[in-house]
Amino acid sequence: MAQAQNTSDFGHKVIFLYPDFPGHGDVFKDLRDNEYELYFLKNYRDAKSVLREFKNSICIVYADDSGAKRKMINFIVSCAKDDSVNTTLFYLLVDELSAKEKKALELAQNCYQGMIALNSKTPFLIQSIKQTLEGKNAKGRRQYVRVSCANDRGAMMLAELNGRIYKFKMQDISIVGSACTVEERFASVFTKGTLIPSVTLIFDKKQISVGEVAVYAVFPSNGLAKLVLLFKNALFGENKDFVHKYIAESFESDINAIIKSHPRDEEDYSKAFAEGESEDK
Repeated sequence: MAQAQNTSDFGHKVIFLYPDFPGHGDVFKDLRDNEYELYFLKNYRDAKSVLREFKNSICIVYADDSGAKRKMINFIVSCAKDDSVNTTLFYLLVDELSAKEKKALELAQNCYQGMIALNSKTPFLIQSIKQTLEGKNAKGRRQYVRVSCANDRGAMMLAELNGRIYKFKMQDISIVGSACTVEERFASVFTKGTLIPSVTLIFDKKQISVGEVAVYAVFPSNGLAKLVLLFKNALFGENKDFVHKYIAESFESDINAIIKSHPRDEEDYSKAFAEGESEDK
């Protein structure tokens, strides 16, 4: 069940359902800057399809009025009863919860983790959300978010070593490093521990000079050599923002692909609560 995942070494994807709450722009910028793996859903009818694909995620659900809270509480209870999605850790981002709303959520104890109070002072809201994510070890062992760019034909790297320029195909990217592939005959040139004095990333119609890079590991990979490269200095400023934007767009593409390939949820979540129904009438 969900509680067994709280101390996962592998961290959790963080999904915001209805991500248009007050102050969301500053909240998301701060979370990206702090390397949380963020995804966004604008319609609850797509949520179960995504949660089935993204097991053990943290889902923060914003509800701005009593009608929205009713739907989202019923939605969370429904997820708690569904073995295909009940590893999700749910939080409600709301002003408050009434006694009957809290009672209804008792049916979702295996999934529902608690309420995050909306705060008009955005720095305090950011602090609350980050404390919540830290409490669930959302990053796990990963301290930096990376994304695959294996299918991005234009994602390349130029490495200058001993007066020669080598061209790598980037396989993934983060602000601190990249995995790349190179022809196997060049594996002896880029052995573990090799320092490459000058490297340029080329992707998404932009070039980024990252300076010195170290070869952290080398693996054979389908007739090629896979190099794990660490930047001497993490990307910062506009280059960091650019990579974070590239990662965010890739995650959005992943979400959209799931949504397009699955039917929408047609369950009625506006019905009366299964618990506390007499108080609700």
